[in-house]
Amino acid sequence: MTGPALESLEQLISENRRFDFFFIDADKENYENYLNACMKLARHGALIVTDNVLANGSVADESVEPKHYTGTMKKFNETVANHPQLESLLIPIGDGMTVSRVKMEE
Repeated sequence: MTGPALESLEQLISENRRFDFFFIDADKENYENYLNACMKLARHGALIVTDNVLANGSVADESVEPKHYTGTMKKFNETVANHPQLESLLIPIGDGMTVSRVKMEE
């Protein structure tokens, strides 16, 4: 599929498709929207890997010059960490990567 990612994801949702792996590395302002779409497409145990979650270090270190999306990444990281259907690990490699495993609904 080509075109805007959210449109492609909505098409996959409407087709009742399911996947085991997702990689989010796009416009940071839509990370939470991508996560929500992935959750609708995910099988139990699926992995969702999200890149650039440390925003060049500015998410964790206030002395680092903030990026225009630092606040967005902070909010996204909180969402992922507190999501009841995800078990997540933020890996401080490169610009930060979160690996989340989708759990069954409780």
